[in-house]
Amino acid sequence: MNDARYVEHLPIFLEVALLGSFSAAARKLGMVPSSLVRHVDALESALGATVFIRSTRGLMLTDAGEMLQARAAALLADITDIRAELASLSDMPQGTLRISCLPTFGKTYILPLLPTLAERYPQLFVELDLTERQTDPTQELLDAAIRIGEQKDSGLYASRIATQRWVMCASPDYLARYGQPADLNALPEHRLIARYHKQQPACWAQILNVPLMSRCSMVLRCDDFTAQHQATLMGMGIAFLPNWVVGPDIQAGRLIQVLEDPRQEQQGIYLLRPVAKMSVRLNLFITLLKQNIGQPPSWE
Repeated sequence: MNDARYVEHLPIFLEVALLGSFSAAARKLGMVPSSLVRHVDALESALGATVFIRSTRGLMLTDAGEMLQARAAALLADITDIRAELASLSDMPQGTLRISCLPTFGKTYILPLLPTLAERYPQLFVELDLTERQTDPTQELLDAAIRIGEQKDSGLYASRIATQRWVMCASPDYLARYGQPADLNALPEHRLIARYHKQQPACWAQILNVPLMSRCSMVLRCDDFTAQHQATLMGMGIAFLPNWVVGPDIQAGRLIQVLEDPRQEQQGIYLLRPVAKMSVRLNLFITLLKQNIGQPPSWE
């Protein structure tokens, strides 16, 4: 091997290795599986090594494949960083900004930024992965991932951008019809909107004991914060949601806080990146994001 042209096949290899199949990687990338197979064949030919054991039961990384997976992500991150530094030498940032985050957070606080980015920096493009899955910025070649909750040491560089708290709230119409609960023990008399997860309404289960939970009426169970939020605004029941979801509506009077979170729980909202030095495009993004959220956050 007398050149490094094999590098162009590494992103395909990493996607296939991450998802464990050509078909799954093809669906994510919007390509046909046969095209991905050709990329991996070309990579193996250029390296003179087999990276996958292919069988009817699926794919398995060889020792060479495991070594390549461990090294390739860091190599591509370095290449991305170099391109970002070169772009910073010009007056106009360019390239693709890749971000992942929770769907509701992205729709509420990131999508509104995109017209400004597009107008100011027409050569800057965005790939926004709205997912509940905990993505790996290093392995998936993301510029950053936004996560909520204290982060274990993962080799990522974290910037705290806000704090999440949990709020019990309902619409004025709901409270006019059903009244306001005096305390947690009064919740079985009310209609609750819950996060549905593993056969249990998550969040409520964290603050209500089992006997009390068994008496509560869950009018809606849904794992999407946006849907829970909309149902609460429509007067369906009492929700227990993050402050960044319902804070603006409480300030505007569209929702009313009914009880305090007995845990008084606080969780950090972090932007995690795979490299220490922030690229120009990521710096532009996080600056706009903080401006949009406000310091302190507008939902407080």
